[in-house]
Order: sequence, then C-alpha cells, then structure tokens
Amino acid sequence: MVATDDAISVRVISDTEGILQIERQWNALVGASCSNAFLLSEFAKEFIEYVPRGWTPLVLTISKNDVLIGIVPLKTKRNIVGRRVDFLYPQWCSEFIFDEQHRNECINLTFDFLFKTLNCKFVNFTLPDNSPHSLLLKQECKLRKIHLETSPEMSHWIIPINSTWTEFEKLRSKKFERKINRTERHLNKMGSWKTICIHGNDQPSIVKTILNIEEKSWKEKGLGQKEERDWILLLVLRSAQQLAKIEPDFKWNAWLLELEGKMISYQLSIEFKGVVYFVKTSYDEQYKRLYPGIAIQNAAIKEQFTRQENKYIDFLSDFPYFQTWTDECLSRVRVELTKGVTPTIIQLFIKNKLITRILSNVYGNANEN
Repeated sequence: MVATDDAISVRVISDTEGILQIERQWNALVGASCSNAFLLSEFAKEFIEYVPRGWTPLVLTISKNDVLIGIVPLKTKRNIVGRRVDFLYPQWCSEFIFDEQHRNECINLTFDFLFKTLNCKFVNFTLPDNSPHSLLLKQECKLRKIHLETSPEMSHWIIPINSTWTEFEKLRSKKFERKINRTERHLNKMGSWKTICIHGNDQPSIVKTILNIEEKSWKEKGLGQKEERDWILLLVLRSAQQLAKIEPDFKWNAWLLELEGKMISYQLSIEFKGVVYFVKTSYDEQYKRLYPGIAIQNAAIKEQFTRQENKYIDFLSDFPYFQTWTDECLSRVRVELTKGVTPTIIQLFIKNKLITRILSNVYGNANEN
C-alpha cells in the first residue's frame, strides 16, 4: 500500500499475481468505463510478462471505501537524467481506466504518485484524441506547473456499422467493387472455395489452424518482424482463450478462407462492448496472387453488417490498405510531461536536434542537386 486516508487507498502491483487477486473488480471497472478490450486483466498480465528489457511493471490501483475506482497500468525505468514512466500497454491500445464519477480524484492521485512519490522527470501517455482524460491531464499540468507537449500518434481506421451491407457497398467506390469482383474471379478459377466463421469461445482448437496458416505467411519471412508479430499474435490468442471463460461480454472469432479443402487465410478478431477489433489477417504465401487477405477481410466485414451486433469495426492501424473499406479514423495522441527545468530542456533539445538533423539533410541534399 502506497498511500491511504480514511476512504482512499493507492496500491502498486508489479506482477501477475497481484492482478489475479483483483481480476473480477478489474474487469468490472473496464466494462463499466470503456469498450477497450485490451485493457482487460488477461492482456494486462501478458503485457507485464512481456515488459521491454530495462523496464519495470508498475500498475497503480485506486480504491475508495474498498471499491476499485481507478487503474493506471504503467512501466518505469531509471537512467542518468531521471526516472521515466510510460503506459504498460503498447501505444495503439493504451488508456487510463477510471470510474466516470472519480476521474478528477484518480488523475490527482496519479500525479501525486508519479511526481511526488516517484519523483518522475519524464512521463509519456498515449491515448485516444477524444479521451475524457485529455482535458484533465492539461488542467492538472497547468495547476502543478508541469510542462506538457502533445504530438499525433498512429490513428485507427474504423468502419461504423450503421447501415445494411447493401447500403455500405453502394457508398463505396467503383474501384472497391472492381477489386472485390476481381478477387472472387481469381478464386473461382482455382476451384471450390468458401469462407467460414469459427467462434473461438466454442472451438478453441481453431488456434492450431491459425498458427498453421501463419507459419506459411509472408509475414513470417519478413526480416526483423517475426519475433514481434509472433509475440502479439500469441499474446492475443492466449488472452482471448482465457477471457472467453470469465467475461460474458468478450468474444473472439476467426474467419477462414478454404480453397479446395485447404485453409489458406484467416482473419482474427475480438469483440467487446459493441466494438469488434480486427487484430490480424494473414495468408499462405503461395496463394498471394489470389488476394486471399482481401477476400477474407471482406467476408468478415460483411458478416458484421449482417449481424448488426456491434457499433463499429476497429482495424487497430493506420495502414492505407484499409482505405479499401473506409475513410474514417480514430485519432490518437501522445502526451509528454516533463517536470523541472533541466528535464524540459533535455526533452526540447532532443526534439530540436532531430528537427535540425532533418532540415540539414533536406537542405544538404538540395544544395548537392
């Protein structure tokens, strides 16, 4: 226990056992405060296990009258210029987990812990641009005279599910129609094919099929990518299987493309509180010319419109490829906090140095021409 008064307590968790002890409360708070499935307990446990070298997990839990009202999943490390803190989660899914009625209290206690107890010099938070916590961060920084800078982070392409599939198709361009028709013609020439949706909650054995396809994908052969991609995929598969047993609002599915009896591509998704996240798509490299990735993603998107059970699809990425289906995105922002004159100067110097280097290269190349 780090801090206590008559009603509020702040506790630090640094291992999976600590999360396990409050798992039910943790997931209840996530479900009541947001629709971000990656904030659920199983994912937190996985990210603690895979914390980058040199970092230490540091999860703040805030309780009021023994009721959990806030969770701040962090990691920290110390270097020559001072202590640094970041969200525990990757930048594409990180966020605060606060009860709506206690956001101000939770932000205040978080800042007390970071800048008084830990004496942090550098703190970075990446969260949705429309997060209810963004304004609170700015207000708290102004009150405490903490330097704050923001910069854009990777956005997520999304598809709102607010029409029928037929209406959605009509809104897309002729180019979209030609691309889908061409993909289906290629498959028809190769023989009999179909798409299958498997509900992971009912058939966990689907994991083996996904991994078999993954082993034959071009992504496995990409230099420098195999380790990271394997880590994310396996992390999601492990977490999804466990969460399906304990969280009734959580689902995970796999769409498979079968050609002449052989599974050649998959689309892995998870669903929580009205949002379906398209986690990963992959295919057997030898069938690349058939565009199996487009075929299976289009089938998965079509089924979401048919079912009408979710509010939107989140692609978790800003890859231009996803503009095949959408022009809408959710922006994310990086918030950088520095305390004290020296850390702030260092932070600004690093940024200015990078800018100077870029400008030097640009004008240097121009002068050479």
